[in-house]
Amino acid sequence: MATKILIDIHNDIRLLITAITGFEAGEEGFRICEAFALSNVKHHRYLSVNSQATKRSIDDVVSKFSIHGKYEVANKFRELVDTFLSSFDFDHHPQYDLQWALLSLLLDLSCETNKSELHCLETVRSSRGEYSFNVTVANENEPTEEIDWGQYLREGQEDFFCDYQSESDSEWSNNDDPEPSGMAEQSSPDNLIRDLVSVIPVKRTESTLDKLSESLADGVESRNWLKNNVQNKWWTWIEYNKYPVDSKFPDAGFCELWNEITSRGLQQTGTLSEYQACREVLWMLHCPVQMVLFLKNNSDSELFSTKQDISIPSLSQDAFISILDPLCNYFVMLRELEQFGENLYPKHTSPEVYQFPPLTYQAYHRAVMQHLNKMREGMIRIEKKFVKQDDCDTLLSMMNDLRPYLDGIKMLYEVHQSVTSEWEYHLNWKCASKLLSGLFFEMQNSSSREKANMCTSLYLQSLSVYLNIIDTWLSEGRFEDWREEFVIAKIPEDVTLEDEEQHDTFVVRPLDQICLNDPIMELLVHKVRDMGRSIELLVRLDRIPDMWRMVNDSSVSRISLNQEFLTEVISEFGKYNPTDLTDTVDVSVIQMTEVPALEPISSLIKQNALQQMSNSNDPFLLKAFENYVPFDLLRNNDAVDGKISSENSITNCDFNIFEWLENTSQSILPSRRVLKSVLSKILNTRYKGASKLVKDIMVAEYNLEKHLKLMRCIYMMETGHVMNRFYQQLFTEIETNATWNNPNALTNLLEEILSQEWPETSSRWSIVVSEIRTHQVLVAANKIMLHYAISWPMCMVLTKEALVKYNDIFRFQLKLKWALWTLDHLRFSDLEGSKSAGMNDRVQHFQARRLESLRFWLIHAIGSIHAYLSGQVLQSLGSMLEKALSEADNLDTIIRVHTEYLMKVHEHCLQTAEFEDLTATINSLLEMCIYVRDRWKRGAENIIPAELDMMESSYIKYHTYLALALHNAVQHKDADYLTGLSSAFNYSIPCA
Repeated sequence: MATKILIDIHNDIRLLITAITGFEAGEEGFRICEAFALSNVKHHRYLSVNSQATKRSIDDVVSKFSIHGKYEVANKFRELVDTFLSSFDFDHHPQYDLQWALLSLLLDLSCETNKSELHCLETVRSSRGEYSFNVTVANENEPTEEIDWGQYLREGQEDFFCDYQSESDSEWSNNDDPEPSGMAEQSSPDNLIRDLVSVIPVKRTESTLDKLSESLADGVESRNWLKNNVQNKWWTWIEYNKYPVDSKFPDAGFCELWNEITSRGLQQTGTLSEYQACREVLWMLHCPVQMVLFLKNNSDSELFSTKQDISIPSLSQDAFISILDPLCNYFVMLRELEQFGENLYPKHTSPEVYQFPPLTYQAYHRAVMQHLNKMREGMIRIEKKFVKQDDCDTLLSMMNDLRPYLDGIKMLYEVHQSVTSEWEYHLNWKCASKLLSGLFFEMQNSSSREKANMCTSLYLQSLSVYLNIIDTWLSEGRFEDWREEFVIAKIPEDVTLEDEEQHDTFVVRPLDQICLNDPIMELLVHKVRDMGRSIELLVRLDRIPDMWRMVNDSSVSRISLNQEFLTEVISEFGKYNPTDLTDTVDVSVIQMTEVPALEPISSLIKQNALQQMSNSNDPFLLKAFENYVPFDLLRNNDAVDGKISSENSITNCDFNIFEWLENTSQSILPSRRVLKSVLSKILNTRYKGASKLVKDIMVAEYNLEKHLKLMRCIYMMETGHVMNRFYQQLFTEIETNATWNNPNALTNLLEEILSQEWPETSSRWSIVVSEIRTHQVLVAANKIMLHYAISWPMCMVLTKEALVKYNDIFRFQLKLKWALWTLDHLRFSDLEGSKSAGMNDRVQHFQARRLESLRFWLIHAIGSIHAYLSGQVLQSLGSMLEKALSEADNLDTIIRVHTEYLMKVHEHCLQTAEFEDLTATINSLLEMCIYVRDRWKRGAENIIPAELDMMESSYIKYHTYLALALHNAVQHKDADYLTGLSSAFNYSIPCA
């Protein structure tokens, strides 16, 4: 095997000698080279070739070619090396690092490289898949030109420092005319300053003053030198100069020919090279100011226009202006975008008259500038390509290359115009909310994928301010809205509240219609406000450490809310990527920076100290010691045991969202669904522990369920045996006692009765009676109100509005109880007298039976309503409330469940506006009980038939109307809960 390898090596050496030297087999020089090569191959004792040194040598050769301007040779050399390395499987060759050994040999044998012809270095691939090179070697007999590299490198040094022009490398600027003599003879202000500086005596001492004067003089002199030697001079003399045309094509001087024909030499049109025009266009796209080609209309306006008396030699003035005029609109767009940022960050501000802009606007401006800078980087690449002039670049080719960037500027400007408002004249929260909602709907309604991705990146970066406010508020209990831009505002503590039981310290600002239709804004308004109510309760109860303890015990990450939201959104969007995520995203950007390894002893000490501070659950302690704890440990302390979290995260600073979105999917992404679902999920995951803690505190420590049960027992009279005694004594007091309207007496009566069942809460109840003097219970009931003294935080559930609804239901129940109580206390002996058994007057007997039938009709009607309320409404809905309260996992759900329950009871008790006609008819039936009782107590002998006829007809009318109205309510108002009551009235309609 070894012999075969040596034979192959021998054959390769023979071929190599022939290829390099040109000797043929049999010649004396061939035999000498063969013997020398075989001796070195067989008997060498050198170390293996250094592959890294060979790579560096190759890189040096490429750099050498590039320095000498031979870019094509450098690229071809690099291509040949790569082709050689991939042409053979060197890894499985028995000779280790064979490829680097051969390359090192070739580098050692190489001599002159400046005579190499590129066309002779073509690679030819054989049928076996191997590569061969068609190499032509220069004749050794040709004399080698010796180069004095020192003199070569210094060549042109004087011209460079004396009269340097940036267009000197341009093929259009080789024959530039010298500067006009008139301009050279004039003494410019810069020359005067330079002359003055040159005569300033500089004292070479060590004093600070002398050093300062010397540095100032050097600085002024340097600036003057730059202005005279580096600055492009065509700005100063272009109006009076015509760019010389040296071309064999007549069209190259079309501008001068056109002017002679059209104006006959009367109009003077300055011309400049096409290279100069292209460079100025590129400069204007970076910094739109007044230049040679473009003018600013006036100092107060941002409008630009093309100068009318300038062109390039190959185009007429009108054609040249028609090409450049559309660019003026883009200059205006760029200037307005830059002006927007300048207004956000003014240099001189007066606190009395200046309103600080919302931080949301500043975050939005940073995102806009990120897009602009990305476009400008592309324009810089175009400018670099244009300066090299490797290709035939013209004004039209440059405009074609700029088209994608110009479209991007226009798209960004249109979005900017639609979402921003004059923040100097509007409130910050109105501007910030409209900005976010405007970006959201621009993102949702975009028909272009690029525009949708642009709006998505702008929205995600602008939303970061709101997310930071929410994160600080819900994590630490501090509502920090320094610029008053959040949609939720906190009531100042020094504001005197109308009611000392006011509990809701946060209010939602009035939003525009576009914000009300925004699902993300709606989520922030409702969910975040509800969560903020729970956090505020924990702050006032001083239970925030308990919440931190729950968070530390859970698996919830402690990175910022904005960072987690952005990471989750990118992860969701990544599901729509048809290719592997790692192909388009740099994984190193997503991963968090690892903490460097510390010394064993100091690491344990610092970790132990950090763990002790983490166990204290006090963020202010961590804040106080942040200067004494390693920042990396403090930042990555995501667990109390001192372990460093390795969770992936994305930051706005290190991650270009727009580029990632562009590479993610070829279609428009479902941003609305992703953003809403991710934000809702993160908020629920982060703060469900705090909400559950609030519920546990309310239930265990403040007896929430007992209080709600007490409301139903008292207001809705579910505890009949207790409330029966109260309302019977109340009715008796109203009808018999002239001083019944004394609130203290009624309160004492209520407290005495309730103390037997609820002694710990009986003192909380009181009765408020408006100024009224009457003995009619129906009239007095409207002026009676039960008051329950509830303290914070229970007043968050039992609000003023809730107690008003409870009192409406209580008064309606009280009237029904009185009607039944009154009808039940009508005895037959009072109507028929002591001789009822022997009543002989048939007419009198008939009238008594009619009045008794009317009583039974009223008992049936009012009893049906009372049974409907007591059984179907209060009992069934009460059991549903208890079940919902047991399933609720946070205070917000408890408040919502209780509010919905109370609204439903209020509606089922016919106390809403849509049932006013039914309530009025029921009140008429209740008032009829007064007439029946009065006629009953007079006796049968005093009954007037006409009054009896009127009462019977009125009852039939009321009953019929209630039957018809309840039937219509069930059929047309979707009031299925009235089905039983409707059947009770429709089943037994009395006849006249």
